[in-house]
Amino acid sequence: MDLKILGIWQIVTQPLTPFYVVPGYTFFYWGFTVAKRHNREYMKFFDLNSENKVVPITIKIGNRKLPAKIRIAQINNTGSFEGRSERQYPVRDVVQIFWNNEYDTKKAFRKMFIYSYATTIKKNKPKLKEVAEFIHIEGTEFRVKAIAKQETDFDEMLKFMEDKNLFEFWKDDGKKKPKSVFLNNARKPAWHRVDDVKKFADRTNVIYLLHHSEKNQFYVGKADKFGSRVQKGKGRVGLDKDWDRFMFFELDPEMASNIEQIEDFAIRLFSSILDNDLRVKPLKNSKLKLVNKAGLRTK
Repeated sequence: MDLKILGIWQIVTQPLTPFYVVPGYTFFYWGFTVAKRHNREYMKFFDLNSENKVVPITIKIGNRKLPAKIRIAQINNTGSFEGRSERQYPVRDVVQIFWNNEYDTKKAFRKMFIYSYATTIKKNKPKLKEVAEFIHIEGTEFRVKAIAKQETDFDEMLKFMEDKNLFEFWKDDGKKKPKSVFLNNARKPAWHRVDDVKKFADRTNVIYLLHHSEKNQFYVGKADKFGSRVQKGKGRVGLDKDWDRFMFFELDPEMASNIEQIEDFAIRLFSSILDNDLRVKPLKNSKLKLVNKAGLRTK
């Protein structure tokens, strides 16, 4: 749907009916299916149909505006597989809101409902329920309010564990799989503008790169918490404060103890290519090109 048309549509209509969600395992990793009674209203407002299946939306949590999507999906469970119930349901369309590829949105919901996240991480059903209210503001914007929340003496510790990505170890306990040095390898490296640095302030165990494009300065650093170390208008030793671009790589928590060694390797690597103050002789070839053909690892 054309978002300009959607904007005109919402001006002449009232906000949509709010709805409630009990956060469970799928909520914290993917999203949820909106209750059936809201389908017609939401499909009409967002013009969801076979030709317009997905619409980007914004979810406001506290003072943060986070990305998500709303879509129409067809549920068809008429097939058969081992262990499946013989009971069949009719094919039907449902409305879903999801954020499976939105790291910061998932993090925000996990910390907002930390009790539910911690107690459902192994697909258990918690004894106590929390409830989220999704309130449509206007256009494609929603806000979320916790109307039933379980507070414990361990909330701050649990939030700290989530900040450090330590719940992933709990979840994967006993599973044998190759060790990963970095999180989110599926995401390609990307340079960001300095104005976006606050968006990633909560990232932890980070190797970061800062670039001053006007003065051709390049800096490699590490941070336990990105926002505490890297801020707009603040330089580093050897890097002027008006640097303008950055990139970062977030370490898997199990590799966090090696962050200094990884930082040192990155500095050694770049010093062998770029001019530097470390008395390392670089290649000094401005026409140098990386010619690897194999794709970047995604796992």
